[in-house]
Amino acid sequence: MSEAIEEVEENKFTVTQIQNNLVAVLENINNHNYVKVNLIKNCSYVGFIHSVDPVTNSIILSVPQGDAYKTVLIPGHAVVDISFQERPANIVLPPKKEIAPESKQDILKRKARLISWFKTNLLPVTELDNKIVIGNVTLLEPYRISDLCTDNPIVAMRIKNVIEKMPEDFESK
Repeated sequence: MSEAIEEVEENKFTVTQIQNNLVAVLENINNHNYVKVNLIKNCSYVGFIHSVDPVTNSIILSVPQGDAYKTVLIPGHAVVDISFQERPANIVLPPKKEIAPESKQDILKRKARLISWFKTNLLPVTELDNKIVIGNVTLLEPYRISDLCTDNPIVAMRIKNVIEKMPEDFESK
């Protein structure tokens, strides 16, 4: 147990402790990840902590429901306290999805396909280092929709729509 965190009760942390020393709380959560999160308005959730946003203290919780898990996003401002629970024998850890890293060749192929697709759609596309630049939009590696960078949401949505319309079998020229 970290000396920076003093427990209010055994295995329980208040929202103030969470906000003031999130790192120490997370170290403890990693050791006891089946928790009960009490919220304002006398509501609570019991489940496995998937992750915690260090800025807003929002919690992503996997709540067991039969043989499956429901993912719940708990806003940080709604948390009153977190207490560690004994995991019932019939509850198993939720499976974590492992994403296999893409090969450099696959990423370069996607980049070439996108550049060709943008040109096919008559968009002003250029390459700058490992970035694709379309007007004031930059598409960063690994060149997925989530890698669009711009300060204009309307333009971002239009570029996103163009990318989504690219056929799976489209080949770069």
